[in-house]
Amino acid sequence: MSVTSLFLEMKDKTVLIVGAGSVGIRRARRFLDAKAHVNIVTRSIDDEIKEELILKGAQFYNNDKLDELIEECDLVVIATNNLELNRKIALKAEGKLINCASDITLSNVIVPSTFKIGPVTFSIYTDSKSPLMAKELRKKIQSIITPEDIGYIELQEYVRTLLKESVPSQAKRKDYMIKINENETISKLIGEDKIEEAKSYAKTLINNIK
Repeated sequence: MSVTSLFLEMKDKTVLIVGAGSVGIRRARRFLDAKAHVNIVTRSIDDEIKEELILKGAQFYNNDKLDELIEECDLVVIATNNLELNRKIALKAEGKLINCASDITLSNVIVPSTFKIGPVTFSIYTDSKSPLMAKELRKKIQSIITPEDIGYIELQEYVRTLLKESVPSQAKRKDYMIKINENETISKLIGEDKIEEAKSYAKTLINNIK
């Protein structure tokens, strides 16, 4: 596959999930959390999990609705353990966005291992070579991201907003952000988790720079 990384706005999009094993359930939770409309076709599912997904907004259907559901959806997630059935569903869904965890050749969309630390989203994809290593890499990333890193992100969002209001030049805004980011007092305040004080001091710096 020739793939590139994208983040898609899923709010109000319709996702069809066929199969409710571990993969189907993970995908359902993920797209429900992203505010998508999730329809699930499955022969069986744990009652407690089904209730959880319904409370989040999922709807469940029988196989006889499959063709209609495919026609109406934006993305098809094929998650059965029947490889031949997966191929048949992929053929029915030709022209749609398709994710099939069991056979990458049937997919035109990859759903990578994804996690968040504060406002930052990380996605890891090993070209289907090693899901195990994707988990290991996730652990390494989580171990090196510090609260200070997250603090700087919050600060820079604030600084960017202030600069956009008063500095028309993008190049100058970038220079100001670098200077603020490297300021020793700012670093000390961020290190002490004093984000609001860092914002206040950054505002003073911006006024002085101008």
